[in-house]
Amino acid sequence: MELVLYCVPALVYVIVQSRGRDETFTSASARVGATRGSASAYGWALVVLLPLVLASWLAIVLIPAEILETPGVSIARLTSVSVAVGVVARAVGEEVFFRGLLGGVLMRRLGFPWGNLLQALLFLAPHLLLLLIDARLWPILPVQFAAAWLLGWLRHRTGTFVPGAAVHVIANITAGLITL
Repeated sequence: MELVLYCVPALVYVIVQSRGRDETFTSASARVGATRGSASAYGWALVVLLPLVLASWLAIVLIPAEILETPGVSIARLTSVSVAVGVVARAVGEEVFFRGLLGGVLMRRLGFPWGNLLQALLFLAPHLLLLLIDARLWPILPVQFAAAWLLGWLRHRTGTFVPGAAVHVIANITAGLITL
């Protein structure tokens, strides 16, 4: 369900842009980064992946074990195929919305430095709710911000959110496996 909720705004944007201007659906889709990307884009994705996985591991290590055992937190664990599918869908949806739509629009309008910073802060905002579960989950927050900034950089560098979505999926699955 989250995948659909994250993708609907980008789809609406593409439809409005392709109907309201002399622009095709394909070119409007490219503006939100919905393209496969080049081989070099995936090379850059590999460069971004290693620090994100290491930062995720460090954040999890810094969280007390009893916190990871609480019901509100244990959902991140990959305890079933349906949980893994949910983790993948959420990561892809977040990339479509935050890096594809918001990052694309903000970086075009504000330039890379400010646009990327703003999309990273907007990505961090819903993750702040983790502090309502337990304040000791704070180590996740700098990782979320750094991941959003790096994935925004990747989106800017490659022109597509797809390699970033692959990185996001791998990082989330790795974090879920670490907590097992």
